[in-house]
Amino acid sequence: MISYLLFDLDNTLYPSTSKIDHGITTRMIQFIADYLHLTYEQAEILRKKELPKFGTTLEWLRSSENLTDTDAYFNCVHPESELKELPVLPQLRSLLLSFNRPMSLLTNSPLRHARRVLDFYGIQDLFLHVFDIEKNNLRGKPYPDSYTTALEVSGFTMDNTLFIDDHLKYIKGYSQIGGKAVLIDDKKHYTEEQIKNAEPFAVIHNLEELRILL
Repeated sequence: MISYLLFDLDNTLYPSTSKIDHGITTRMIQFIADYLHLTYEQAEILRKKELPKFGTTLEWLRSSENLTDTDAYFNCVHPESELKELPVLPQLRSLLLSFNRPMSLLTNSPLRHARRVLDFYGIQDLFLHVFDIEKNNLRGKPYPDSYTTALEVSGFTMDNTLFIDDHLKYIKGYSQIGGKAVLIDDKKHYTEEQIKNAEPFAVIHNLEELRILL
């Protein structure tokens, strides 16, 4: 029986088609360009090449490019103005409440961004915990301890928890340690083979479909 829901934040609680998805990616690439003194196009190509080797863009920059000012990175990628890129979702709160399960967030974004999004949608009170990238020593998903710590702190187990995320790398990370991971693929972006390799417990195409798994 599923007793606990562990959600990703971005492109999971709101659709991946939202303007903020493009905005975050664009700002990441611009930061890389400025930091490494590259053109935007060069930074985009380099990130595409290096990212598969790491959990996040931030991990790559810290590990291989000697980035130490993480605040500068977060401030660039997640400015306060990012709220203008979020879609209005008047039914989100009632949808989350309809799941009738305790819930937490596990996100590779900083707490400042997570709180901003939760406040925007008026849903911060619905989550027991917010496990952000800073709380996970700037590593986060897909490292096993990011998942296991979230479960241990919350007092739930993999057997009674669903983890919901839009990113195959993070779905695979959770599946590989024995968890039930639900891929939300609202763009139908991934091929059947890619999904099979990530070993999700289930695949849904919007958050409403989560109801059928509970």
